Amino acid sequence: MISFTSFLLPENGFPALIFLLGISLIHQGCQEKKFAHPIAANEDVAQYMENFEGRGDLTDPNSAPTDPAEAMRAFQLPEDLELELVLSEPDIVQPIHMSFDHRGRLWVVQYHQYPYPEGLKITSIDNHTRVSFDKQPEAPPEGAKGADKISVFEDSNGDGTYDKSFDAISGLNIATAVALGRSKIWVMNPPYLLAFPDPNGDGLPDADPEVHLEGFGLQDTHAVANSLHWGPDGWLYGVQGSTTSSRIESKNSEPVDFKGQAIWRYHPEKQEFELFAEGGGNNPFYLEFDRKGRIFSGSNGYGRGPYYKQGAYYVKSWGKHGALTNPFAFGHLPNMPLAGENKRFTHAVMMYEAALLPPKYQNNMMALNPLHNYIQLTELQENGSSFSNKDIGFLVETADKWFRPVDIKTGPDGAVYIADWYDSRLSHVDPRDTWHKSSGRIYRIKPFGHAINMASFDFSKANFTELATWLQHPNKWFRQQALRQFADRKDKNALPELLPLFNSEDPQDALEALWAIHLSNGFTGDFVRQALQHPDPHVQMWTIRLLGDQKLIPDDVFPTFLQLATKHCSPEVISQFASTIKRIPTKQALPALEALLLLKLDPNDPDIPLLIWWAMESQIANDLSLVLEWWDNSANWQNPIIKSHLAGRMVQRLVMGNHYEAAADFLANSPNESFDQVLVNGFYEGMVGRDLSTVPPRLLEEIAAKEKETTPFQLELKSGDFDHLPDALQLVRDENQSLKHRLNLISLFGEVKAPATVPVLLDLIKSGNSPSALKQAAIHSLKHFNQAEIGKEMAAIYPGIRGDSYVREEAIRLFSSRPEWANAFFHEITETKVIHKEDVPYQLIKNFYAMEPGDIKRKAAQIWPESKPLDAAQINESIKHWKEVVSRDNGNAVAGKQLFVSKCGSCHRLGEGGGDIGPDLSGYDRTNLDYWLLHTINPNADIREGYETMKLTLKDGRIVVGKLVKDEGGIKYLVPPMGGKGEFISDADIRDIQLNQTSIMPERLFEGLQEDQVRDLLAYILKP
Repeated sequence: MISFTSFLLPENGFPALIFLLGISLIHQGCQEKKFAHPIAANEDVAQYMENFEGRGDLTDPNSAPTDPAEAMRAFQLPEDLELELVLSEPDIVQPIHMSFDHRGRLWVVQYHQYPYPEGLKITSIDNHTRVSFDKQPEAPPEGAKGADKISVFEDSNGDGTYDKSFDAISGLNIATAVALGRSKIWVMNPPYLLAFPDPNGDGLPDADPEVHLEGFGLQDTHAVANSLHWGPDGWLYGVQGSTTSSRIESKNSEPVDFKGQAIWRYHPEKQEFELFAEGGGNNPFYLEFDRKGRIFSGSNGYGRGPYYKQGAYYVKSWGKHGALTNPFAFGHLPNMPLAGENKRFTHAVMMYEAALLPPKYQNNMMALNPLHNYIQLTELQENGSSFSNKDIGFLVETADKWFRPVDIKTGPDGAVYIADWYDSRLSHVDPRDTWHKSSGRIYRIKPFGHAINMASFDFSKANFTELATWLQHPNKWFRQQALRQFADRKDKNALPELLPLFNSEDPQDALEALWAIHLSNGFTGDFVRQALQHPDPHVQMWTIRLLGDQKLIPDDVFPTFLQLATKHCSPEVISQFASTIKRIPTKQALPALEALLLLKLDPNDPDIPLLIWWAMESQIANDLSLVLEWWDNSANWQNPIIKSHLAGRMVQRLVMGNHYEAAADFLANSPNESFDQVLVNGFYEGMVGRDLSTVPPRLLEEIAAKEKETTPFQLELKSGDFDHLPDALQLVRDENQSLKHRLNLISLFGEVKAPATVPVLLDLIKSGNSPSALKQAAIHSLKHFNQAEIGKEMAAIYPGIRGDSYVREEAIRLFSSRPEWANAFFHEITETKVIHKEDVPYQLIKNFYAMEPGDIKRKAAQIWPESKPLDAAQINESIKHWKEVVSRDNGNAVAGKQLFVSKCGSCHRLGEGGGDIGPDLSGYDRTNLDYWLLHTINPNADIREGYETMKLTLKDGRIVVGKLVKDEGGIKYLVPPMGGKGEFISDADIRDIQLNQTSIMPERLFEGLQEDQVRDLLAYILKP
């Protein structure tokens, strides 16, 4: 017998070594994964992408693009308007962004490289098509050359036809927008903001670009940074979409980290970057300044998005898009409310502010809806400091499903220009590149029978008199171009032309002049004081904003600034005051805030109360002592907004910042009993998920003194004092005690995790005298204890509580929170058969599939095989089968409505009735059978924002699955998606966070239906 060591000795010769080497190579070859994919970095990604067939949203392989001339005949417009085809393939393909330059030339960004950057490989991908790449692409001209390009089209004789063109920049790699200014061509090419030098303004770069910003996220190229636009203040503005995360580095700013939606801006001379506003619907991909300098963007939701205020925070889908940058925001502003049909709008909004179209279109919003192939006309109505929206009709509509409007601009001629992506596909869900790479159109809306004729011009050659005249042009585009020239030149010699315009009686002329004077270095001293006292509220508002951008209001101006704050102002001016207070030093901010709160502010205004809170909160980190001195003045407590929005949040902010002594002082300053419970509630909000044992006794004494209905022993137990734990346990057992106090203590037992409470909680669950709410709370508290015996005890108790559905489901959530508890539950199902597997609804079965280790998933699949996730082949086969079934005969929509109510209506709305657990289906395209088959058979293909769930694995091994409702101050609040008790969880307790790749909607909806029932259901859904 040859030992292993002797086998390697030289006397055994080379053949043995060769044999071992061969074995090693064979083994290595067997282990080596074989895959070939152009953009996948590993086999898992390759298989995911290759097996996606059947899940591609809106790709229609059976349709083809309609010839442009033929497609034009399908458009419907109001009788007083007509549509012209301006450009089409092959001149443009996949246009994503348009703009007009100082000579009236049309610049078009052609997004050929979408969806993936050239030269990168995907290392991971999720079901939101959010990816990670193997590296960061290099900035041009280095690195791989992409297929994106920026083309320029010129109407050389002004007859409305673009007869000349050239490619300004080619080889870009995910380029989404372009803007000209400061003798540069600015290109948004994530992760970079590039500036190509163009000193002569001919549109052709004279050298390689300079990187001005770096770090924009690339995880989802339908949500990357986009829509460059010069603001009237001289900053370059842009938007970031939903599913990207960025860390922006610039020369003179600290790095800025943010996740998801935001309006951002960059100052080219100062080389400073900042977030202007954060959040804003689902996926903003557009930027619009109206004539007053307000900012709007499409939101990929059911409304028209927000009116963005400076420094404000707007709604996000926290689970998918991440928390706000400010953990102490304690709220967010809403999108503008809409009166109109509840259909999803995925894209751009534009204010038409020119004189070419008839008056009924002027100063209204034109909103693109590529999902439903039309353009909506919407009017804005004042709503306090913001607006509400009312739809007033269609501007353009067509039956051509390839019509995908993605950009809309007013041209120099006053016509409305529309960029059409033109594709049967719109959604990004399918990770495969099945986009139609050879189509794209640009149209122009103009008055019916009106010929486009435009004299040539060149803003770059205009003198100050001409530019000042253009500031009075009825077309906002001319005014914006003139402002860009003032910003480029920064010449005080322009002031003699601008000051008379500022003093004119026309408020719009005065506002345009204000912007130009600021850009021409004339925003100083006497002029600023005069502007603050201007009768027009928008001039006041912008003067306040420009002062705030200086970060310090000059001493000679501050008294006038303060005086304006004490006067009756318009709601928009008040909201800007609050935004500006957030940006200035504490010694100026607090007097201004005090002056503002002397006004009769509306606590129900959609924006003002939270804007004022953010103004106050911003100063706590700057100078807490001065802030506390401000609150010492009892007069500052009188405004109704103090009680409704500031006082409670102030306590919450102090305790979350560990300013316990300051919180105690603050509580002591409560002016009367009407504030006491507000302050106490703020304390408890701030302490959620935190250890009360670190709280000083003085603060606890203040809370105890002000809390009107204190649960006995609550504060002692929270602070770690267990001397009265036996008394608390006795109180909980006592059926004659207040149910509220018993519930409070039971919840507290889960927080403090005292082992002595476990037997009492189990006894309460067993007892037939315990109310359902008490049993449910006791089960929820038990989840916090890491004891294997709890699972066995609960499994034994379970048959006695299964009759109450709420208690039963809470118990099942407990079993699915720890592997050993799950095994105890499974034992009673499969071995003793005391528990019925039918007790577990689909959404709770899925919690077991979310668990580790893998044997839990395997056992779940054995017990509930009908719940096992479908694989790609099964999905494809099912879609094919049901498509064939539907094609055989027509369904009965009336019968289908009844099926929808019984099968889908508890979660979804479609028309009048239904639930809100899942998305409202009313606004989706109800003509596309493939779309509905896909999302019914495979609801995991695209989980809408706001409906995803998360799996948190805690450091003690427990698993929590739920929808993330709140994420602030290091505390997450999750609730079960189908009902149940929510839970606050500290970030410090979390080991791992995963966004669930599966929907709460069951996959096998059709399997329990007859073929004629499926036809009926789809007949109802597909009947608009």
